[in-house]
Order: sequence, then C-alpha cells, then structure tokens
Amino acid sequence: MKTYKVFLEGALCFFLSAGAVTAEQKMTNIITCLLPGEGSKEVSFFIDNVTKEINYNFKRNGKAELSVVFNEGNKLRRFKDSKMSVTYYGFKRGKYSYIIDVIEGVEKNEYTMSFDIKKNEKIIQSSDCLPSSFRSDNIISEYIINVPYMNEKKFVFP
Repeated sequence: MKTYKVFLEGALCFFLSAGAVTAEQKMTNIITCLLPGEGSKEVSFFIDNVTKEINYNFKRNGKAELSVVFNEGNKLRRFKDSKMSVTYYGFKRGKYSYIIDVIEGVEKNEYTMSFDIKKNEKIIQSSDCLPSSFRSDNIISEYIINVPYMNEKKFVFP
C-alpha cells in the first residue's frame, strides 16, 4: 500500500509539473522592454503559440495597465528603416500611439530599444529600454503588417 501511495504522489507531481511547463510554453516572448524609473515598468509582446495572436502588455509594478490583442482584425504595424537599421513596431489607441524602436548595432545580436508614446502625433514620452531588455531575432507573424515608406512629409507611423 505504501508503494502504491508513493507511486500516486510521484505521478501527481509529474502531471502537475508537466501542466506548468505546458502553460509556460503557451506564449513565446518576442519583445520585452524594461523601462527605467521608480517602480518596475515593462512593455512586452508575446505570441500565443496556440492561436498565433500577438499579445501586448504594459505593466507597472506587475499589474497590467494596457493589454491589446493583435489578430486578423487588428494587426500590429512594423516599419523597417534599412538606412538607419531601425525597426519600429507600433499601434494606435484613440489619440495615442505606442511604438517600440529596435536599433540594430554593428555586431550580430547587438541592439538597443526605446519605447515612445505619442498623443495626436506628438511624442509625450520617450524612454530607452534598460540593457536587460529582450527582442527575438526572428519576429514573424501573420498578424504583423509591414508598413511601406512614403515621403518624409506625409509619413506617419503607426
């Protein structure tokens, strides 16, 4: 009986830990920008491995203040400026625009990032992401639309 009980406890631990791993693997982190200042602030984009939707979160002290889901009806915008080696990811919510800039460095896997908020197309907040921030090397999703460059006078991103 004691052997049977130990076996059941071991099986239960295995299945609980396997469930935790599966839950953790449901999302793939593609961008995380840790912001300086008082308290912890984090901007992140994750791809749901099941639905393939992109999830955006802005968190302050671990609590989500803004969450947005990007899917077929609401795509994340991306603009690549090859001359400046910068890739922009952004979206609008009413009068506000939220933009992550990924600036490629000279060496492979060398980059810096910043996070901007615009109101009525004017920057109201701009912060460099902390060095411990992260961006995936290969960000591919059917829920990202690549924005073509127009002339400088008419180009507004996102």
